[in-house]
Amino acid sequence: MNRIIIGISGCSASGKSFIVKYILDNLGEDIVSVLYQDNYYKKREQQVKDDKGNYNFDLPTSFHIDQLIDDIKKIKNGEVVIRNEYTFNNPDVIPKKIIVKPRPIVLVEGLFLFDNSDLSSLFDKKIFIDSKIDTMIDRRIKRDYKIRGYDKDDVIYKFKNHVIPAYKKYIFPHKDYSDLIVNNNINQLQGAETTLDYIKKDYVLNNK
Repeated sequence: MNRIIIGISGCSASGKSFIVKYILDNLGEDIVSVLYQDNYYKKREQQVKDDKGNYNFDLPTSFHIDQLIDDIKKIKNGEVVIRNEYTFNNPDVIPKKIIVKPRPIVLVEGLFLFDNSDLSSLFDKKIFIDSKIDTMIDRRIKRDYKIRGYDKDDVIYKFKNHVIPAYKKYIFPHKDYSDLIVNNNINQLQGAETTLDYIKKDYVLNNK
């Protein structure tokens, strides 16, 4: 069996998680496993603050990239990876133990997967989820304000001052170097189906 490691990247609220869940639901956990970059966030006190004293969680330095690299290498070697689930810095939530098995298709989902050359080189395929900024900010407000209960002004401030600058500097420049660019603006289901079809074809070709 030839194991495929696929990086799925894009801006915050571009629809990465929706697409990954769709692939997992359709192919099943016996075929697909997922490493989420969110589970490699550093603790709040290790994060950089902006000029107004707000923590910025949207920088490559916000993550333990070295640990993610090590875990991808373990998966490549057929080892099981165990990781604590990211709890969004909520001290009242006890993190779950996430067990990631070396399945035939391993998806790695995250913001800054392609900016670090050591990390980027580990992917057999790179998929970029592309959405318009207006679409992403609407999704972010719906997710963080309406669903997670965050302060709306804070959500908008962080998106404009943290998310977008990081996207333009560290994420967007790698778009044209990806193997697949998925337009994920209006119909997220269509974007998910496009990604699923691509992965299925690549998996079949890789195992002939």
